[in-house]
Amino acid sequence: MQESGNKSQISLHSLSIRTVPDGFSFCFFTAKGFILKNLKIPTKFDFPERFENFVQSRGWTEKENLQVTIIDFADHFMVLPEKITDEEQIRTFFDFQFQHDEANQIFTVPMNNRKLLFSWEIPDSRNQHFKKLFPHLTILSSAYLLANWTIREASNSQKPYLVAHLFGKYMHIFVADTQNLLFANSFKIKTIQEIPYFLLRCIDQLSLNPLQTRCTFCCESVSEQNITDIFKPYIKNIELATFTHQAEDPLHITDIN
Repeated sequence: MQESGNKSQISLHSLSIRTVPDGFSFCFFTAKGFILKNLKIPTKFDFPERFENFVQSRGWTEKENLQVTIIDFADHFMVLPEKITDEEQIRTFFDFQFQHDEANQIFTVPMNNRKLLFSWEIPDSRNQHFKKLFPHLTILSSAYLLANWTIREASNSQKPYLVAHLFGKYMHIFVADTQNLLFANSFKIKTIQEIPYFLLRCIDQLSLNPLQTRCTFCCESVSEQNITDIFKPYIKNIELATFTHQAEDPLHITDIN
């Protein structure tokens, strides 16, 4: 198990890499602004060769002290009490909860409220490949960023807040009230009909009022119009958002219904 992050010298340049459903999104920051690039990975067999060729062709692996942040999508994550810090105990939780086809690296970081720990896992081979290419690397989970965002936004708005991230075959749901994270879970979605089933069931189990709860959807694998049409009869405050390359502000609200 390791903590996410790598302390190094400050650089005028930085690179943010985010996993997207069909590959990777890159944002290269300079003193003059930023450059956005995208790389499609058609199948899992095209990684890591296509990824490595892409970053090397742009000279990013040769830039001294380049600060690199990877915002990776993790299928498996857990929110734990801050007192649970034993590495073997955390690994036991993951081994019990999830099936593994290969060795995995577990990352554990404190959440911003300092009351909880957030743990996630990625294949160890993937982690090692990233580390080989970028010596000054911080790996974050999109789920970790969204959990923190949900807590902060609920506190700022002083009302319950729900965030749903639709990515590939998965939906991550995070719910917070004005003080605490109430819910964080990952659901594997087989059909679009399962999306309202899981989300509305979550609202009901938490005894939330759908007319008062603020709900934000980040739709990376489902049409925003479909989501709006599905939930408009049930939820009053619907927001649509895109995922950004900013760790502190991972979502950009694009539409409010």
